[in-house]
Amino acid sequence: MTDFIKEIATKPLVCYGAVGTMLIQRGFDLTTCLGKWLIDNPDHLKWLTHKYVDAGCRVIGSGGSQSGPWKLKTWGLENRIIEINSKVTSIIKEIIPEDCYITGTILPTGKLLKPMGDLDPNDLDKAYQQETEGYAKGGADVIWVMTMMDIDEACIAVKAARKSVDLPIMASMAFDVTKKGIYTMMGVDPKTAAKRLVEAGADIVGHNCGNAAPDEITPILEQMREVTNRPLVAKPNAGIPEVIDGETCWQSTPDQYAENAVKWINAGAKIVGGCCGSTPEHAAQIRKALDTQMIH
Repeated sequence: MTDFIKEIATKPLVCYGAVGTMLIQRGFDLTTCLGKWLIDNPDHLKWLTHKYVDAGCRVIGSGGSQSGPWKLKTWGLENRIIEINSKVTSIIKEIIPEDCYITGTILPTGKLLKPMGDLDPNDLDKAYQQETEGYAKGGADVIWVMTMMDIDEACIAVKAARKSVDLPIMASMAFDVTKKGIYTMMGVDPKTAAKRLVEAGADIVGHNCGNAAPDEITPILEQMREVTNRPLVAKPNAGIPEVIDGETCWQSTPDQYAENAVKWINAGAKIVGGCCGSTPEHAAQIRKALDTQMIH
């Protein structure tokens, strides 16, 4: 924990970009289990990892169980959470440079907590602990609770990770920029999110994914900075996707990412990168911008 937290206190790090939209190019089918597919096709995972490392990313993501047993049950894999997360992480661990960090990613379940839905908080806590334990077993350096929309679910994930492993915890919400303000799909604003996530035990908080373009991220970070001094993370999508000639296209260019990344850092971000639709080229341009601006 100490090395990662100490390092980001002195300089920002570039994190990996999109995973799913990159792996689709390699034959991944969104109807299959990502973790199992990566274990069965490790060369594709190694290819993607090398792409981001070569682009200058020091923070590399590991994703396996896809939100716990509820989704894994689709493929009969609900009892293999720890195994899948551990194996996927260990494949990455074997090939990354020693100065890179692996984040074990914890995603939302897509289900509603009681009483609005049928998801029991205790069951969710147990599932998130299993996910976290699997990542730690495989060699993860950081746990990243990400793409969250429900602050209660996000806090359960953070607390579960804090109970089960002694690793730094990042937590980021998926915010949408609307005419009425900045909120997640479940109506959570940046200030509330930052306060609650820090109270739950997060070491780093911020934004990823969501309906917000790279040039709309700085206000999110500025609002969070008003209520916390914790390091922030910015990992937005490559703009709003458009379907052109039957293909999904992402409009934000690597240069647009790069010019905004400097603004994110000035607003308090210590981890910067791209999410859906971004590529290693986006990461490379962010790294170049940081070097050009003499940000270390």
